[in-house]
Amino acid sequence: MTMGSGTDDLAGKVAIVTGSQGALGESISAALSRRGATVVGVDIAGDADMVADISSATDNERVVEETVSRYGRLDILALNAGVQHLAPINEFPPGKWTQLTGVMLTGPFLMMAAAWEHLAAAGQGRIVATASTSSFVAEKYKAAYVAAKHGLLGLVKVAALEGAEKGITVNAVAPSWMRTAMVEKQVAERSRLLGKSADDVIADLVAEQAVKRFVEPDEVAETIAFLASPRAAAITGSCVPVDLGALA
Repeated sequence: MTMGSGTDDLAGKVAIVTGSQGALGESISAALSRRGATVVGVDIAGDADMVADISSATDNERVVEETVSRYGRLDILALNAGVQHLAPINEFPPGKWTQLTGVMLTGPFLMMAAAWEHLAAAGQGRIVATASTSSFVAEKYKAAYVAAKHGLLGLVKVAALEGAEKGITVNAVAPSWMRTAMVEKQVAERSRLLGKSADDVIADLVAEQAVKRFVEPDEVAETIAFLASPRAAAITGSCVPVDLGALA
């Protein structure tokens, strides 16, 4: 559990952040905490407040019920857990397909379902999912990731329609290439697959962005914190690009 000080627009709110041990998860937790929220970090391992496999319905239900039991309410879901694997389709391990879609598409659905009535009871429930520019455009060697991220936007839109009558807003953010350990691993994998240097791979990755750099996790986290706040009450069913102009 993380608490902090700063602006207080989330004072008294309780948030669950999945994928909390990665660079973006840590930034999201910090951004929500600075605004006064109580944050429960969830990850598959490490020093998370709760260790859980979010592709498991049982684990999602346990996380939600333990959070509500401990704090008496649940206001915010930041659905951020992610994994990656690169391979051509004919070499893509079926187990990796199942893992990636389980964490990044099935997992958000299961967590939403487990938390739905609690978010409705909160009166201003907020769900924010970490999508990607890969939710809009495809890339070679990322079949499972791209499929999951495309599907996630469909889930966000359906949940926004169903949540409207219950006071729940549902949105996503779509970062482009972001400075994280997962991206660093992708750079190494692409270097191997394409026979290019790491510097050349990075240059290729940001080539279609208007601004030629990686997005920083804090920049994405601040957008998520805004969408989780009362000030974003008019925004639902949307995906906000945080992409340095990549989609433009």
